[in-house]
Amino acid sequence: MIAAKDPQEFVPSGRQQLSWHPGTVQLCGGEESNAALSPEILRSEFEKVSIAENEQNEWWTIRKSPNQKYEESKKSNACGNNKSILCDPCTNEGADSSWTWKSADPQIINKRLSDVQGSKRRTLDNDINEFVKLSHLQCQSLGVMEEELYIKDNVAIWSKGIASTGNCGKFDSSRITVCSYSSQYPITHAHWCTFYCELPTFNSKNITVPTSETIGTPMPCVCIVDKQNLRVFSIDSEDFVTTLPFTVGNFWNTAFGIILERKKKTRKCEDEAGPTVFSMTHPLDEVSPVAILHGTIRLIEDHSLTILFTCEKPSICMMFDSHTMQHSIYVIRKLHNDEWTEISTKMGSQMSSMHNLSNRQKSHAAAWETRGDTSSPFSSRPASTFHFHSSHQSRSHSPMAAISRCQSPTVSPLLGSNPWFPKSRYNTSHRFGSSNISMMSSTSHLDAKEDYYHVNPLLCFEHIWSDNLIASDCLNIGPASKVFLSDDLVGRSYLCYLIPLRSQLSMVRMETTNTKSIVFGILTSVSAKDAVPIPHLHMMAILEHTGSIVLYSGLTMVGKLHVGGVLAQHIPSPRALRTFSQFNSPFPKRSTLLPQYGTPKPDPHFDEHLISPVLPTSTPTQSDLALILDPYKNDSEKIQLNGLRDPVADRITLQYTDGTYYRITLPSMAAFTLVENCLNALRQVLSKDCSITLLSRWYAVRNAPGPDDFNLVQEWEMFTSLIYELLGYDNEHGNEMPCDSPLSVAKRQRQSSVGSDTDWNFLLDSKLHKSNYKAISNLLNLNEIPSKSTFASASEVMVNINSVLFLSIRIIHYTLHLLYEDFKLNITRTQELPHLAQLLSKLSTDLSLKLYVIHYWKDFPNHCSPYNPKRSTIKENYLRNVIVWPSMRENPDSVMEYVYSLLKGAETSPFPYIPNVNERTKTVVELCGVYIKGTSRPGSDICIDSFINHISFKSRVDSCSTPKSKIIHSHENIFEKLVLLMTEMGVTNRDLDTYPIGIKLLFYGALWKCRESPPVNWSPEAYNLLQRTDLAAQAELIKKSKLQANVKKHIMTNTNSLPEVIPAIKQADEADMEDGMEDIDSALLKLRFPEDHRVAETRRLLQSSKPVSIALVQRPDVSDHDFIEEQEKHLYAICARTMSLPIGRGMFTLRTATPVVTEPLPLPKLCLLGKAPPHGVTVELAHIDYPQNMQHWPLFHNGVANGLRIPPDAHNIDSTWIIFNKPKNTTETNYEHAGFLMALGLNGHLTNLTIVNTYNYLIKANEMTSIGILLGLASAMRGTANTVITKMLSVHLEALLPPTSMELDIPQNLQVAALLGVGLAYQGTAHRHITEVLISEIGRPPGPEMENSTDRESYSLAAGLALGLVTLQQGGRPSGLSDLNVPDTLHYYMVGGNRRVLEGSQRDRYRVPSFQIREGSNVNLDVTAPGATLALGLMYLRSDNKILADWMAPPTTQYLLDFVRPDFLMLRILSRSLIMWNDIRPNRDWIESQVPDTIRPFCMVTPSASDIDYEAMNQAYCNIIAGACFAIGLKYAGSANYEAFTALLQYCHMFISLTSKSIAELAGKPTIETCLNVLLVSTSMVMAGTGNLEIMRIVRHLRRRVGISSSTVVTYGSHMAIHMALGLLFLGGGRFTLSNSPASVAALICAFYPKFPTHSCDNRYHLQAFRHLYVLAVEPRLIIPKDVGTSRICYARLKVVNLDGSFAYLRGPCIVPDLNFLSKVSVEDDRYWRVEFERGRNWEQLEKLLSSCGIIEVKQRAGCLSYIEDKFGFRTQLAKTLTQSETVPWNPPAKVITSFSSDTAMRLFCENFLSPSSYLTGTMESKFMKLLTKATYECVIKDKEIILAIVMVLLRTIQDFRNTTSTSQLWQFKLIAQQVLENSLTTHLLSCEVMLSLHQELMELMGEYESVVKGEIANYVMGGHTNRIDQETELVSYITFYDIPHDLQHLQNCSEIIEVLSYLSTRRCSALTITKILNILGYTK
Repeated sequence: MIAAKDPQEFVPSGRQQLSWHPGTVQLCGGEESNAALSPEILRSEFEKVSIAENEQNEWWTIRKSPNQKYEESKKSNACGNNKSILCDPCTNEGADSSWTWKSADPQIINKRLSDVQGSKRRTLDNDINEFVKLSHLQCQSLGVMEEELYIKDNVAIWSKGIASTGNCGKFDSSRITVCSYSSQYPITHAHWCTFYCELPTFNSKNITVPTSETIGTPMPCVCIVDKQNLRVFSIDSEDFVTTLPFTVGNFWNTAFGIILERKKKTRKCEDEAGPTVFSMTHPLDEVSPVAILHGTIRLIEDHSLTILFTCEKPSICMMFDSHTMQHSIYVIRKLHNDEWTEISTKMGSQMSSMHNLSNRQKSHAAAWETRGDTSSPFSSRPASTFHFHSSHQSRSHSPMAAISRCQSPTVSPLLGSNPWFPKSRYNTSHRFGSSNISMMSSTSHLDAKEDYYHVNPLLCFEHIWSDNLIASDCLNIGPASKVFLSDDLVGRSYLCYLIPLRSQLSMVRMETTNTKSIVFGILTSVSAKDAVPIPHLHMMAILEHTGSIVLYSGLTMVGKLHVGGVLAQHIPSPRALRTFSQFNSPFPKRSTLLPQYGTPKPDPHFDEHLISPVLPTSTPTQSDLALILDPYKNDSEKIQLNGLRDPVADRITLQYTDGTYYRITLPSMAAFTLVENCLNALRQVLSKDCSITLLSRWYAVRNAPGPDDFNLVQEWEMFTSLIYELLGYDNEHGNEMPCDSPLSVAKRQRQSSVGSDTDWNFLLDSKLHKSNYKAISNLLNLNEIPSKSTFASASEVMVNINSVLFLSIRIIHYTLHLLYEDFKLNITRTQELPHLAQLLSKLSTDLSLKLYVIHYWKDFPNHCSPYNPKRSTIKENYLRNVIVWPSMRENPDSVMEYVYSLLKGAETSPFPYIPNVNERTKTVVELCGVYIKGTSRPGSDICIDSFINHISFKSRVDSCSTPKSKIIHSHENIFEKLVLLMTEMGVTNRDLDTYPIGIKLLFYGALWKCRESPPVNWSPEAYNLLQRTDLAAQAELIKKSKLQANVKKHIMTNTNSLPEVIPAIKQADEADMEDGMEDIDSALLKLRFPEDHRVAETRRLLQSSKPVSIALVQRPDVSDHDFIEEQEKHLYAICARTMSLPIGRGMFTLRTATPVVTEPLPLPKLCLLGKAPPHGVTVELAHIDYPQNMQHWPLFHNGVANGLRIPPDAHNIDSTWIIFNKPKNTTETNYEHAGFLMALGLNGHLTNLTIVNTYNYLIKANEMTSIGILLGLASAMRGTANTVITKMLSVHLEALLPPTSMELDIPQNLQVAALLGVGLAYQGTAHRHITEVLISEIGRPPGPEMENSTDRESYSLAAGLALGLVTLQQGGRPSGLSDLNVPDTLHYYMVGGNRRVLEGSQRDRYRVPSFQIREGSNVNLDVTAPGATLALGLMYLRSDNKILADWMAPPTTQYLLDFVRPDFLMLRILSRSLIMWNDIRPNRDWIESQVPDTIRPFCMVTPSASDIDYEAMNQAYCNIIAGACFAIGLKYAGSANYEAFTALLQYCHMFISLTSKSIAELAGKPTIETCLNVLLVSTSMVMAGTGNLEIMRIVRHLRRRVGISSSTVVTYGSHMAIHMALGLLFLGGGRFTLSNSPASVAALICAFYPKFPTHSCDNRYHLQAFRHLYVLAVEPRLIIPKDVGTSRICYARLKVVNLDGSFAYLRGPCIVPDLNFLSKVSVEDDRYWRVEFERGRNWEQLEKLLSSCGIIEVKQRAGCLSYIEDKFGFRTQLAKTLTQSETVPWNPPAKVITSFSSDTAMRLFCENFLSPSSYLTGTMESKFMKLLTKATYECVIKDKEIILAIVMVLLRTIQDFRNTTSTSQLWQFKLIAQQVLENSLTTHLLSCEVMLSLHQELMELMGEYESVVKGEIANYVMGGHTNRIDQETELVSYITFYDIPHDLQHLQNCSEIIEVLSYLSTRRCSALTITKILNILGYTK
């Protein structure tokens, strides 16, 4: 009898949730709407009305949560009524909480329980018979996350909660609702399922796809079926709806999707021909028929075949044939090509085998639907148009729909012509609101006679087994009502199905062969009324017809189940029924209110009835068959147990006839890990029959009715009693077992309540009495009372040799011995060792294993007896047939002795290893062997498996297969190899903490050798072993980035973990306070610029959301009206500066914060108001005239600046969120939203905007919006030549449209933007057609008629820049453009000449000249020269083509100078420098060398000669200088090159000084202003991201030039350039800089084109939107050190090494130079551990770190403080001195220790244990405390705190050795002494002096022991009998410490000492051991 735990009355959680549910959505409300209902809607409503009896359409499904651990950690985040959950049920569980072990059988099967007929419930549990490869059972179930899917009528509710025995009362309240689903029609089927989405495969002719395995990404879903629709809801918030062409009769889940059975008609004559079983492999796939292979292959069209059960792993199903009355099992797999061809031939149709994949565009099914060249009778559905967006929201949310699917979202693909189904008629599905409502009637599915689409069969049912029953048996056969898979306690699998007509449960054995095919065994039947599996316990519960519940494990009966604590009416006991009326109540109680009843008190009449919940019945006869089938047939009032259901883990539900349910928990297999591990170990080595007998008996004994709160001793005594019983021991004649001890009569009823002498004798023999009787007797002056043990006095042990386990007694002993040795390697199992040692010592004595008895006695002398030859043993003739393995040696295997022998260099034999028994031993032995052998023999190869002897045995050969040997070669670093081996074996720091200190120190010695500079390509686990958490964090980041490489959008880990670097966008408290820079004030900027307020000053200078101050003083002669006008004029002049600020602010806030996707992006205002002090009167532009469109472009820039705050890796920036930020038809915000769209494109987010939304933006014909869309998309798709963006741009460019296309009225600015967009999209492609078009567009003439007459310069420039982008660096390369003569044409546009004849489409297009502009016969250089010059420079960038460079040379004479416009000289010098890129030098000499010698003497001097045009000379000089400086700025952009910065800064100061001198009039102040702007921007490009103060001072000086007097020279463009320079200094809040790659140089030229606008609406020479293209040149090169201990960014010194070997030191956080010029970057700081990135090793890791967040984790060294705490390093220098010192002070104060470590644990340790007041003043305590303080000090200053625990154990061992001697501690001391004093393996961790002093102290103590037990030692050495003595502990300690051997009887024959020495040397005794033996035996004096 087995007692169940905690029965609770069960009510489904969904029932309570349903009471709160609002119900189904009423689509039509109100009387008016009801009156206008259509007939279709009325018919649909009438279908919901039934005149039949109202039945409760309620059922539920319960399963174990597929990813329980993740859900438990995230359960607080779950919310109700939300269709998305945070877990991923498809993720594999790491460690199952069930009673599991490492599999002894190869088959790994996941099973599912399915109920078939009657109830609609199903229970899915993925871990039924799932053999997790872990040897340890889980003792107790700590709580299982259960998920419930509750369905009633139209509502399905998905809930979950933790089910545990300790939280019974809170079960309901702890459940949460995951999601609720409502349907228009009543739900007929609902279940969880998993679809798999495969990668797309198109146009593949030869595809080999496995047919039995699932491929692709799993997509867990919930499927809900009503009478018309199939709805699928994924956990990723994707909804799919499919209208079905038939009524679903049943619904099944498989490994390849779902199976749908067509519902049968009530009469067979109504059944139609055609397929009856269909499959759906993905929610967007077609429903296809299923084929069956049983002899021949065909489609399933027989209505007699019914599916009863499906399973995912293995992929099988069971079907019942009503004609043959047979149950058959089929394998579910994909259809083979040849089978597909056979079906094709039978149907007589020849179709294409490719299934028209070009139309279907399927992703996951394409791979295995492609059939090569096989012909097909199937045709795919008609082609559909590919859409990016669907109007049906249920499918538009699915990324699969946008990527690879093109089916109709709601109408089923089956509604068409199909040869597999009769014709039907259907109506189109309509949508009301957000729900799909099908107008099809209930009979329209099958009665209609229209064809629907052709569909291809994808799955096949292959027959593998059928039950064979005789004809007479078939009369009582019907379909099974329940089918499930179960496994027994030894891993054998069974398929079980319950046949109600025969009242029996049939079980058939399942096995998996090596070829992964399934084989079935003999069919066995058990009488049963109901049955369910119990996956957690690997059993099943069977409900007998008598009402009893019996537990079975496979075919083995475990015992009956006793259920107590239920309501009285559910207990069929006569006594309970008599008293039931006394407390019966019409209000049933919930289990949470019931008292927890214990086992009822014994009743002399009804005790048997109270134990069992059913009445006893006599053995049934044939005449009582009817009564057996229904024992309560004649009495319907009795409440009986009639069903079992909902098995999850170890819980099942009992169902009673009155509708009551009880949820019970079955007890666990064991409560403590000791018994658990023993059971697992024995299961591995015993035969399956013996194993299942042992496990079944143990479960029944352990969980018998009665108290179950056993402690370890009680449970272990129960286990040993069972072992003795199964071994055949007679309890009354046991060798060391008292007759009436609890060990022998566990849980037996007391025979008498009166005490006896036996009880007294038992107390006298107890351990407590033996350990305390002397002290108590002396204290109370009592005489010693001798014990009278009742041990058997027989000379031999009486055993039954026919017992189950007797023949395996040696195997049991040997296996438990290896487990015992394995426990020694785990300090957490120390308390369990004595119990196991007692059992092994007893078995060793009985088996006459002398050395084993001595072995256990030496380990635990107080618990085990020494060897006594007079003790009784088992007869030898009994042991003749006992199974003995060859590996069983006479000498016991000891893991400590083995490691000690390795350290001594002795020859050792391989250590025995049994898989899943002593895994830890295998790990330790292999690692120790590799390390010790590798250090002692550095030049030899090492085979890892040579240290282990894999024990194999016939019964379990499959589980003990020898793996392939691993060889460590001599050239490998043994320390690094050991770390990798530890990582490979799964050893973690937590495992190291559980190892004994001797083993732990050995491993730490190897780890510390690699700690300083480990290899760069290790895993995070390896770095964690080294205590290098800094390197582990970086490796983890790289690992995650690789895993997320295929994911569309993910936030990098450190983005959220370090909010001070990229914070979330803050919402300002007041709208007026928003300035777009709220997130700039971060810890990073404070760390980079800690000593001044430059960041705050920059924010103030770029402020544009607050009114400016109008500080004018009204003169007495000025009237108020005039003064107001004067104020407004001054405000108008300041507005030019204010409107230019957003561009600079966009640079400043670039990618500085992530948006909150649930809120719109806050938009700062562009304020053009003023405040007049002192009263703050608002000044507006109300009395003066100003352009009304003055702020259009500034608003656009404001929107761009706002959008640029979003980083490229921001999450959920999708089309929905972009539309969410769309303004509400406000003109001003439309301009800002246009800029916002362009910013999204520059950061790569605009590609998420769907085509439909893009179209909606463009059709509104808003110029600004279209510019933002086109430039944004082109930037996001730069260099891709994407056809979609090409078509979009071509619509806006007449040159790319066909000649016959309709003329469109496209604004000029939009054409300019589209033109450059073409260049961006085709960047670097050298596309021929695009090149031809762009060349022609550079010189596009005005016209025809009035067109193309304004802003022609910007159009031509855009064409030239676009051409330069397309042909970037293609000049001189074989790019296929040589015949176009591109350089010649560009030179013609640059220098001029007669107009050439138009060719191609331009000839007809410009036949009619312009009515407004007449240019003459020459080309207009003012229009074409800038674009052509820059195009030529970009085309031959870095080509060093001197011929082309000479074309760009400035004129050398005054005459030639008159033919070139001065500002063109700047562009020519720039292009010339681009071509001769390598000749650019960052100094003033190179800049001056660009000025011709004929010009230089006349520049910036007072005019003296009248024939010299000084104006032309000076203008040429200024422009040449500016062009050269611009070139330097491009080459050294972002480099912070000091030489280049100095040269450019000098020219800036020179031009600033010229602005106030009259000599500036020689060149003209506008020229000086333009050149000054170019110089300032060039200087800022070099120092981008550095926050340079020199440039910032210049900017602050220049921006003050506002007012009417400066307006003619200092224009809007001047302020734009000034603030762009300021923004570059703090690019991205100091996180970014500029790149000088070819593509970046082109983008910078587009953005900083040296022709700035005159006013805010000026786009004549350069479109203002191009100013933001600098974003394409932004590069993250900021390195941010982060202390891994405090998780805060910090200062650290970096060393950067250039390619030429030169190096420089930087202080991080800082921007490093261009990585292309570096060979190494490392953290070289005395305060932090070294981190290195070297080219060719881990350079990619540095690139990924910089591209993601730039954070480098650093680990602080011991005793060092951060630069914030110790700025000058005075305290750190002291620590450095002490840490490098070789001497350690004898008595360091505890306060010094805390000053060297900031660890909280170390501080508390010093305060509580090392302070003088924390210990006594005794001598021993004081000495121990001084040693501990000294050791702690050394560990802290040497940065080896982890060794402190080892030192503490050593010190405590020496101090307490006299009182608590432990052999295990002695072994650890010996191992450490051997490592430090002999092998020198760990001297860098533990000094020899300390170890030598401890060793000497212990030897002195052993000398004292020697004088006490010398006689006993001599007796032990000579093999004599060791008696029980008081000094037994001292004896064992001495023998263990000196390795004294036993039984040296040969010494009796040795008369000379030489013979003794010779004999002892043959026994491999050490010199110290020999010395001690000679001393003890008296050979020395």
